[in-house]
Amino acid sequence: MQKRILAVSYWLGVLCTVLALISRIMMAFYLTPPRIGAAGGIVISYLSFFHGAGLFFLMAIATWCYSSKS
Repeated sequence: MQKRILAVSYWLGVLCTVLALISRIMMAFYLTPPRIGAAGGIVISYLSFFHGAGLFFLMAIATWCYSSKS
């Protein structure tokens, strides 16, 4: 179970990192960032993906430390 959590959290961290980079590059070139809902909806910030990546990478590290201990 720990290996599965480790793998899934790692790949979700990689995915969030890629999405954060794509979103930040779009904003750097003044392209419209992705929006939630209608045309006037809330803009998805690249920081949301950046923080998600940090969370998933920390979860992967913590799971690895826990599984290597036992």
